[in-house]
Amino acid sequence: MTLMIRLRMALAAALSFSCLATPVVVAQESKTIVEGLREDQSLIRKCRQLNRTLEVFDNTNLGPSTNRIGTLAAGTQVTLTGVITQGRAQVFLGSGTLSSIQPVGWLSAAGLTTCGSAPLPPANRACFRANFDLNVRSQPTSNSTLVANYNAGDTIVATTNPPTQQTSPNSAPDFGRVWMAVSIFNSGTGWVARTGSNGQGSNVTSIRCP
Repeated sequence: MTLMIRLRMALAAALSFSCLATPVVVAQESKTIVEGLREDQSLIRKCRQLNRTLEVFDNTNLGPSTNRIGTLAAGTQVTLTGVITQGRAQVFLGSGTLSSIQPVGWLSAAGLTTCGSAPLPPANRACFRANFDLNVRSQPTSNSTLVANYNAGDTIVATTNPPTQQTSPNSAPDFGRVWMAVSIFNSGTGWVARTGSNGQGSNVTSIRCP
């Protein structure tokens, strides 16, 4: 075999390998991993009702605004797909509910309750706006289980009016932080830190309930 033929064969093999390998590299670079994403089979096709107006997005980040599909009003009933992640729930959008091409969307799980629930009139509820991204804990301490979260700007509904509050001991980990009981996804409850350490500052702002 001549040197020229061997060179041509080597070049052809290199080109062939390059064509085969490139798509694999692109696929790996574009892969997005969402931590905590899971399917809860007990929630598949369960009905949920919005307890406040919610924006629906095509991603679990619930943003930016360019990823917003639309808005659903308080009282709207939706069907869960069963796929959830921390503080987020995926729902079926039905026949062109918000989009003729988007079959599912993501929204804040804290804004959902069981279907048929009669929300309290706005005057009988205590509502707040999250001033920052806030975690919802199972107990009034940052050492307890994380059960949900709020994005800055989200509406928070307290479990009672006036709100049920508890001040943590003036020691680690919370050093006198004030906690407030809130209503969350699936008719559950949790606690958010209303203040910083020693009761200083405010993580929420009182607003008129929607």
